[in-house]
Amino acid sequence: MADITNILTHLDDEDRARFTQAVSAIGKAFEAHTSVAVDPESITGLRAVRDHVLTGGAVELDLAAAIEELEQAPEISNKLIAARVKVAELNKITSDTANMSRQQRMNYAREMGLDKPRPDTTSAMTRNEHDAVLAQLSPIQRMNYARRHGLV
Repeated sequence: MADITNILTHLDDEDRARFTQAVSAIGKAFEAHTSVAVDPESITGLRAVRDHVLTGGAVELDLAAAIEELEQAPEISNKLIAARVKVAELNKITSDTANMSRQQRMNYAREMGLDKPRPDTTSAMTRNEHDAVLAQLSPIQRMNYARRHGLV
């Protein structure tokens, strides 16, 4: 079947709005269901979107079928697997450290290599920019900030 984006140029404004709304709704529903964000380009080719838009809304948007179809796409299924692995790792760390003292948790973190800066907190800030932020914080906040950003 032809790409829906090419067909949209020949449809009216209501159909284009319906298309945009359908892609948005599927993206939000998929992220709520799986906690993985999906590129809208991946959603545009789904059968549920085509059916809903080309029928002028007569066919209801089938979110369940769209989510299932997205989960089967190779590039998205790899993201899902990575997200599930990350959740499993976090759950293991949480269960392992649940009944530990503060010192035991610190030792556990060091042994497991968890005392390094996290990739989601590394930034493009220079050391001088970090120092300017540190100067505005209380001593406890400075220590937390420095640890979080790998400055100590």
